[in-house]
Amino acid sequence: MQKFSNKGLLAIALILSVMISLLVYNYLQKASGRTDAKDSVPVIVAKADMPPKTKITPGMVEETKVPSEYVQPGAVMDLNSIVGTIVREHIVPGEQVTEQRLMRENKAAGFTGIIPRDKRALTVMVNEVSGVAGFIKPGDYVDVIATFDQSTVGDDVSHLILQNVLVLAANRDAEDGITAEGNKQGAKETIKTSTITLAVTPDEAAKLTLVHEKGKINLALRPYLPLNGIEITNVVTPKDLVGIQVPSTPQPVYITSETANAVPSSGGPGVSVIRGTEIETIPLN
Repeated sequence: MQKFSNKGLLAIALILSVMISLLVYNYLQKASGRTDAKDSVPVIVAKADMPPKTKITPGMVEETKVPSEYVQPGAVMDLNSIVGTIVREHIVPGEQVTEQRLMRENKAAGFTGIIPRDKRALTVMVNEVSGVAGFIKPGDYVDVIATFDQSTVGDDVSHLILQNVLVLAANRDAEDGITAEGNKQGAKETIKTSTITLAVTPDEAAKLTLVHEKGKINLALRPYLPLNGIEITNVVTPKDLVGIQVPSTPQPVYITSETANAVPSSGGPGVSVIRGTEIETIPLN
């Protein structure tokens, strides 16, 4: 059997590598030709991260072309048609924007379009303290604390009655951009929050109405990151905070037979009080 020298083996290896490179190049060229031959479809993809309730701006999306078999069901193909709409579900950068991820019906339905199907919109009055100093915005989640005084339920009580409640509007500013009539968008005038509109169930609506009529409502703003758990809380009274306070008892006054008829130096009636070994006469006039 003929043996090859090291140089011969190196030459054979170089020839084989060139042949393999040519075969791979030809295959890629043919595959590219087949891809170009297929129809490409323009779709809209996200350029930025878009959490739920985000209002889409032109800088958040862009148009790109993909092979028709890679188009997602319900993909949006018109860039202008989605600018200004609200994101229903989280969309990550590079992902195709689909109709299922958008909230379009709110434009036609107005404010009612942003109310969840199983909820009702109910407005409560707040001030700088009960409304968290005006930091509550549409799309936030709050807890509701009810407080009643002694004349209503027999004791001063406070209880967290509702948790994880969606805020639909603060004053008349809603999460879809609906503003009070006459307010100019982007105005820098500071408006104090006086009402908060919440999305509640019919049963929760009845509870809130009762508290509004017979007690006092305070709102607690929840963190931005969702907290789906429910905290178990108890009714709180002043006794739970400081315990039962026993009022101080005045010191007793002892009157003996010797001092009962004592007459003070002023000549008027008086009472003699014994404090230890001393006797003091207190005038009655």
